[in-house]
Formats: sequence, C-alpha cells, structure tokens
Amino acid sequence: MAWYDLGLLRCIMDFRRQMNDLCAYIFRQDELYDIWAKHSGMKPSTVTVLYMLDQFSEMTQGGIAQMCLLPKQTIHTVVQELEQAGYLEKVSVSGRKEKPLRLTESGKRYTADKLGGLYRAEERAAAAMGTEQFAMMVEMTRKFTDSFEKEIRNGAE
Repeated sequence: MAWYDLGLLRCIMDFRRQMNDLCAYIFRQDELYDIWAKHSGMKPSTVTVLYMLDQFSEMTQGGIAQMCLLPKQTIHTVVQELEQAGYLEKVSVSGRKEKPLRLTESGKRYTADKLGGLYRAEERAAAAMGTEQFAMMVEMTRKFTDSFEKEIRNGAE
C-alpha cells in the first residue's frame, strides 16, 4: 500500500470515529432527557409533548411523532391524558383532518412549572460552553444536517 493510500485510510477512519462519536453524543442527549423526565416523576413521552408544544406553540400529533421519532399511538395516549387534565386543546381548522394541538393557559403554567428545571439545566450547560461556542455548535449541526438531508433525499447509496 502506498503512503498516500495510508493517509486516505487514516482520514476515512478518523471520519468514521467522529461520526460514531457524534451519534453517541446525540443518543446520550436523548437519554439525558429521559433520565430527567424519570427523576421528575414524568414519562419521557409526556415531557416530549409538553416540550414540543412549548417550543412551537401549535403542532399536530403526527408532526410531534415524526419530529421526535415516536409512535403515533404513544403521542395519542399522552395527548389524551393532557387533554383530560385540561393542559392542551385541539384547535379546529376547517379543511384539515388532523387538528393542531396547543397548550391551554393552565397547560402553559403546568409546563413552565414542570419543565422549568429542564430548561435551566439546558441554559447552564450552554453557558458552560460559552455563547459563541454554543452558537457555533448549533450552526455547524444545522449545516451538517442540511448537507446530509440533501444526500439522503437525492438517493444516497
């Protein structure tokens, strides 16, 4: 094997290691949200629905399921529980089969109370990185995700 082939092999191996690390960190972050939910006495799926509705104001059950890679039935069950508790409502929109969901006023208070500790933990973790590094991480993640999406949608093999 020529010296330049070894260099290419090292680059490929470094890239694979970096991708493995990136995926491991993403999965670890997901696990940390689950751990937080359980320590807070909540189901991770309930935290997910509340978090999404708090961040995006209105979303459909299908939208939450798709974005969070959770089964629609899981989201449906959580939505029923939160709706019965008076924390969310389905918004009637003519011509739409699936109704958007949104937090009620009591749901907003409940979410602020329940997720406040999680939000503070996120803020402290970001602050530990520094504003500039956190912004760079978000931007680099966006760029990679956009490029990866193009590859996948263009039929990457």
